[in-house]
This record gives sequence, structure tokens and C-alpha cells, in this order.
Amino acid sequence: MSYPKHNKTRFFKYTSAQTARKILETGTVRYSSPLLFNDPFDIQSGLHFDFDIEAFPDRLLNRIKQLVESEQIPEMALHHPMEKIISLMREKKTTHGIPEELPQGILKPFLVSSKDNMIKLQLDYQKGWRDFLPRLRVFSVSEEKDNLLLWAHYGGSHTGIVFEFLVLPQEDNPLCVAEPVIYSEAPPSLHTQEEWIDETMGISDLNHEELYFRYAYVKSDVWAYEKEWRVWDLIPKRQEALYSEYLLRDKEIAAVYLGCKISPDDKTKLLTLMLQKQPHAKIFQARKAPDEFRLDFQQL
Repeated sequence: MSYPKHNKTRFFKYTSAQTARKILETGTVRYSSPLLFNDPFDIQSGLHFDFDIEAFPDRLLNRIKQLVESEQIPEMALHHPMEKIISLMREKKTTHGIPEELPQGILKPFLVSSKDNMIKLQLDYQKGWRDFLPRLRVFSVSEEKDNLLLWAHYGGSHTGIVFEFLVLPQEDNPLCVAEPVIYSEAPPSLHTQEEWIDETMGISDLNHEELYFRYAYVKSDVWAYEKEWRVWDLIPKRQEALYSEYLLRDKEIAAVYLGCKISPDDKTKLLTLMLQKQPHAKIFQARKAPDEFRLDFQQL
């Protein structure tokens, strides 16, 4: 078995008391489209070039010259238009050299069209992304159960709870393939300049799956305190609802942590549900530490 893909044994999910009751009643958790996220940049920005697109033909020409001048024969896709041109230029370089006017010669149409093709492909990506986002389903968890900001933002301002979910390799539950979020100053680009050049030259193909992965796990570094991990799924076709419910495994819930400000009514309802639905799981009550900005947890 190749799972889990990490060394984590458990993750934590912050919820309101109302959401917690639904999870316990149904035995499901909600995976949502990024269109419902509280961060409008999360998996919803980028698809941009992080280099000067107008200068791309010149960069491509430099790469062509490097391949012609290289002592090693470049590995290029057979029957690719540039493969024949590079081979011919390498044959003639000893007697003719590489003329500086090459861009105005036989390569000019290729160099210009390469930039136009990139812009067209960018538009195709953006159109495809508008279809991709409504079908994407993401489930987010954290490494920590005592993060004060997460309790404030997602735990109903300490009136909700935190679920402790186990990674179950023997049952291959989705958390086995969770990946950590990468926090970045800027959104990922639509492939690097090197990747575009190699694809244009027939040296390698653009990795579309890697691009989707890159976007699904990158968000602004202002959220780094969340220490977030994600599982995502892509449903076959767009649905009216921008979320889907996914079943939990038996005993996937190891424990729950009640917020330090949870209401007596919510506490009673959740304790009753835990005894009915998750009798094996542990229950803890959060309390404010008297001498630090910290939560302590007492097992009930």
C-alpha cells in the first residue's frame, strides 16, 4: 500500500456547533468548491505569465541558438517542426554559423506564432478553469487543535468544537492523501518560461496535472498560521450545489474538543449525539489558561 503519503496520524477540523451536530447526525463531512471559500484568491487567482510575454520570442531564439551550439545532440520529439530545423542548423553551423538576422528569416513566423499560441492557450485555461472550479471539492483540516485564531474564525468564536480525525491507512480514507498547503507571496504562474520554451521546442510537454496540483495547494502566506492540509476531489459534471457530502469511516472521529464558550444547550446536544453516534470517541472541554493566552483541555 502506498498510503498514507505523509507521516501524520491525525488532523483537526474546526466547526460551529450547528455544523458539528450535522456531521455527527449524518456521519458525513462537506467538501466545498473554492467558489464558497472565504478567501476569494484561494485557487481563484493566477493563470498569469510571470515573465514578459512580449520578450518570449527573443528568449525562445536564445534557446534555439543554445541547442544549435551545444556539443550534445538535443533530445527533441521526433517529427516536431523544430527538430528538423535544429538538426539542419547544426549540420550547417560549422560552415555558415548562426546568422544574427535569423529572427527576420525562416524562424520569424515560428517565433511570433509561439507567443500568440501561448496567449490563446492561456485563454483556453481560463475558460476551462471556470468549468473546473464549480466541480472541484476541497476538504480542509489543520495540524493543530488549539490555534486561537482558528477557534475564532472557524470554531464559532470558541462556541463550536474541533473534531480530531484519524488517518486510517488500513481503510484508505481520504486523509491518507492529504497534502499540506503551500503558503506563497504570489499565486502560481501559468507554467514557467522554461516550461513554455521546452514545450514549444518539443523537448517536453506541459504537465497539466501538475499545474492543477500547484493551484489546489497554494494560498496567500497571510494564512500560514492555519497550518492547513487539504484533500480534493473533482466531480464528473457541474451540479447546482457547490458542495458535496462525503461519508466518514467508522471510528474516524477519535475525539471532539468543546469550545471554551460553548452554550449549555449546544454542549448537551453534542454530548448526547456523541454517546449515540461515536461512543468510542473521547470528549474534551476547552478552558482558558489563567496565566497565558492558551487553551487547556480537560477530558470529560
